[in-house]
Amino acid sequence: MSEKTDNILKGFKKTKDQNAVTIEQGKFLIDGFDGVDNPEILPFTKKDIEDAKKQGNEIDPPLQERIDDYTPFTRNIDNRLVEISSSITTLKTEIKNLIVQAVGNTDEDPGCGTLTGLCTVYGGGISTCLAGYEQLTDDLFQVRVQNMSSRSYTDLSPEDHSTNTLTSSNAGIGSVNILTKDGGAGIGFTVTISSSGGCATYYNQVTAKFGQIDTLRAEADNLISNVNTAKRERGKLEIQRWGILYNNKQASDENTHLDSTASSIQSDTIQSFA
Repeated sequence: MSEKTDNILKGFKKTKDQNAVTIEQGKFLIDGFDGVDNPEILPFTKKDIEDAKKQGNEIDPPLQERIDDYTPFTRNIDNRLVEISSSITTLKTEIKNLIVQAVGNTDEDPGCGTLTGLCTVYGGGISTCLAGYEQLTDDLFQVRVQNMSSRSYTDLSPEDHSTNTLTSSNAGIGSVNILTKDGGAGIGFTVTISSSGGCATYYNQVTAKFGQIDTLRAEADNLISNVNTAKRERGKLEIQRWGILYNNKQASDENTHLDSTASSIQSDTIQSFA
């Protein structure tokens, strides 16, 4: 092997050694010494960290620990939002059922509904023949989950996201919660019902349930505003973690490539030319 070829291989080794240190330092930043596989190549030891702490120079906790600190209360808030979503669905279903009962289903009398004159014949029940005919839709609670929310993501689009319905299974994760009032699936059709006479009972019950929905929405708006503030701060830590993981993957891939190249250079096929 020529001196120049030997220099190439020495350069490969130097780069690999530097990459190895970079990778271990990245692991340390994310998980502390618990995440480090080769602590002896780090430029500091556990004792160095402990001595610095004694001198009042305590370093920040590992990134993953700081990220995980957000999980308990964001999960608790999201689970409450899931409960609110379920309660609103229940109330809207009850409203629809009350209106159906108020209107009845006879083709002679629209019950507590009011004929609009759009139909020449009223067929009974909820229909376009009645005033205020419209689709009653669920409220839509969603969570926007950025790629960087997962520590396994090491590609080039960390801030790209998917938007999913908020459920107990994805509570606590994601970067932004979203509430779209009346933006969900259809629950049924409703009409305007009278507030007078025997219809007052139905009208008052429906009005009270809409009031309960308003109260739940106000609570949800407040919770979402506050949890989004916290999730955005967590997102800053997640983007830092992604940057380290991406850099580590690049360094690891480079080492794999250099190993392959070194093997090729030292192979029997080209050894006589090197």
